Amino acid sequence: MKRLLIPIVCILFVFTHALYSQCSDAGVCSIGSQHEQLGHSFSAGYAFGKSGKSDDLTFHSFHVEGSIRVLEDSRLSIVLPWSSASGPLGKASGIGDLTILLNQVVWKNTENQLSVQAGGKFATGSVNLGNLPQAYQPGLGTNDLLLGISFHTEPWLFALGYQLSPGRSSNAAIQLKRGDDLLARVGYKTRTDEFTFGLEVLAIKRLQEASIVSPSAQITSSFVSIPGSDQFQVNVLGNAAMKLSKSYSLRFLGAVPLRSRPVNVDGLTRSITLSIGLHYAI
Repeated sequence: MKRLLIPIVCILFVFTHALYSQCSDAGVCSIGSQHEQLGHSFSAGYAFGKSGKSDDLTFHSFHVEGSIRVLEDSRLSIVLPWSSASGPLGKASGIGDLTILLNQVVWKNTENQLSVQAGGKFATGSVNLGNLPQAYQPGLGTNDLLLGISFHTEPWLFALGYQLSPGRSSNAAIQLKRGDDLLARVGYKTRTDEFTFGLEVLAIKRLQEASIVSPSAQITSSFVSIPGSDQFQVNVLGNAAMKLSKSYSLRFLGAVPLRSRPVNVDGLTRSITLSIGLHYAI
C-alpha cells in the first residue's frame, strides 16, 4: 500500500501546485516553522522553479538542513542551499546564503507553546558570477538579522517575523539594496497514522523600496529607488509529509500566490515551483 501511495501523492502535488509560488528566501520564511519534536533532525530537498516574469528565469536548487537540540526546549537550525539560475542573459550557479536560526520555547503546557526565534542569514553566496544581475546570483549579498515570535495551539500556528537587511549587495551590475521584510503566518495541520497535511497563509510586506546604482552614474556611484519594490505578497502554502519509517519521512511543499510580487529585482519571485525532500529525525 505504501509503495502505491508514494507516486499517487507525487502526482497530486504536481497537478495541484502547477502554479506554485513559494517564499524562496530561507531567511524570514523560516520563522515560525513547526518542529515535529525537540530532538535532532536532518533533511535534504530539491526544488524546480520559474520566475514567471519578463526575465523568464529558471531555477534549480538543492538544500541541506540540520536541526539540533542545544538547550532545554531550544533548537538550532542551519540551512545551506545550492542553486542555479538561468535566463536570457546567461546562467549562474553555486552555494547560496547560510541561514542560522535559534528557536527557544518560553512557555508551554499540554497543547500550547510560545516560542521566540533569533538568528541571521549570512552572505556566503556569490553575487558576481558571470557579471550577471542580482536576480541570477545564488547569494543576496547581505548579512541579515532575523527575529520572530510564534504561538502553537494544536492544530493552529500563528507567527510574526522580521528580517533586517542593512547592507548593499556588491553585485557589480546593480548593487542592490533590499528593504526590510515583515512576515505574518497562520497555519493549520492535521495528522493520520502515516500522513501529515498542513495549510498556511503567509504574508510578507517589504517596508522600503529597493535601490540600485543609477545607470547614468559615471565616476561616483549614485543610487535610485525602484518604484513599487516595497511590495506586499500573500501565498497560500500547502505541505504534506508521508511517514516511511520511524525516523524517515518524505515531504512536499507547494503554494498558490494570492498576491504576487510585481518586481523581481532580487530574484526571489517564483510563479512555478515543485519541491520534494527527505527528512530524518532522531
